[in-house]
Amino acid sequence: MHKVSRSSKCCPTFDHLPENISCFLPDIYKSWHRLVERHKHMFTKRKRLLKIAQHNRPIKGRFIPQCPCKYKKPIEFVRDVRIRTRTEQLALPAVRRLLLFKETVKDLFEPLRILGINRLIRLSLLSVYSRLTNIQPPQKKVPIHKWDEAEWKKHTKYLKKLAKPKKEPKQPKLPVQRMKLDNMTRFKALALPKTHEEPTKEPWALTPAMKTYEPSENIKKMALPTAHDDSAMIQSLPIPINPTAITYKATKRTKELATAREKGVGESDLKENPFSISPNALKARPTARIKELAEPKEYENTHIRENPFAISPAALKAKASPRIIELAKPKGS
Repeated sequence: MHKVSRSSKCCPTFDHLPENISCFLPDIYKSWHRLVERHKHMFTKRKRLLKIAQHNRPIKGRFIPQCPCKYKKPIEFVRDVRIRTRTEQLALPAVRRLLLFKETVKDLFEPLRILGINRLIRLSLLSVYSRLTNIQPPQKKVPIHKWDEAEWKKHTKYLKKLAKPKKEPKQPKLPVQRMKLDNMTRFKALALPKTHEEPTKEPWALTPAMKTYEPSENIKKMALPTAHDDSAMIQSLPIPINPTAITYKATKRTKELATAREKGVGESDLKENPFSISPNALKARPTARIKELAEPKEYENTHIRENPFAISPAALKAKASPRIIELAKPKGS
């Protein structure tokens, strides 16, 4: 693709292709042009990465390119820059690979070269990245100790001890906190049934203040009868029935709700004789409390007089007020 010119004094140099190569070698020019276009399109999406990868720091010292053909061995020119710790630690090989390499060559290499491998293993193991990944140094395999007959007997004895059911510890007896007999009188009083004493009513008596009492204007106003409009309550007989109620047809659900509910069968209905008394009820003995509750209470009825049909003289001489006459009339009259 490129024309090469060689000289005895220097390295081979590459010259650019001529512009009219498309006329003389069209097939080669097409393939070369296709490769160039492909190379350009490969880096279209990575322009930013290429820009970031470029070194922008100033290079200390002057770099003088020299032709390597002056020397017998090839010489590689490297920048004389201070190596950083991170770069050194990243350049170290993995510990596992070094260990595998050491196992394969420990019988082939000299002791001095094995020491160099050990040094690399130690540096890689103590690097920052190995510590972050928590890589541990290789450990020697500990041979398993086989038990003898005495140790097996001791172990079986311990297993039998563990196989026994666990014994619950004996709980200590708690001290009985009983109350003294002298202090139990209050509990006996609290255990008795509760009794309610009804206060006695004093007989009604006319006091002198009642004889000279004069009602206030507000009480007189409150004592007046309230005037009600009875026009809305008075209806003509017979009372008219709503026409919709006459032509109403009850639904299935309304008829179902209107039917009387069937009474369930009770326990007394299942017996042959529901009025019979059980033998245990005949033998039962009531306690003193049941007898006390069974006794009827005596109530003093102050509303019943000795002669309830007797009419007082004041009632015979009384004159009905207009309000009493109004209330005594039947409604609708």
